[in-house]
Amino acid sequence: MTTLKEEMKEWTDADIAMHQLALQLGMIPEDDFPRFKSCYWTSSEKSKALGNILLELSKIGFLEFNQDEYTFKVNPDFIFEND
Repeated sequence: MTTLKEEMKEWTDADIAMHQLALQLGMIPEDDFPRFKSCYWTSSEKSKALGNILLELSKIGFLEFNQDEYTFKVNPDFIFEND
C-alpha cells in the first residue's frame, strides 16, 4: 500500500482524501471508492471524524487545504519536529 503522502501529492477532493485516509487507517477493507463514496458525503460520525482528521492535519502543516475548492494535498515541505 502506498502512503498518504504518495497518494495526495496533488490537490485532492475531500471525499477522495477521506477515502485515502480511511484506507491508511484500515477502516475500510478495500480500495473501492464508488462503494464507500456515499459515506463521505453524509453527516455520519465516520465522515465527520475523517473530515476533522484532515482539517487537523492541515492545522499542523502536514496537509495544505484549499478552502474555496475544499481540496487537500500533502505539504512537500512538512517536517515532523518537536515544537
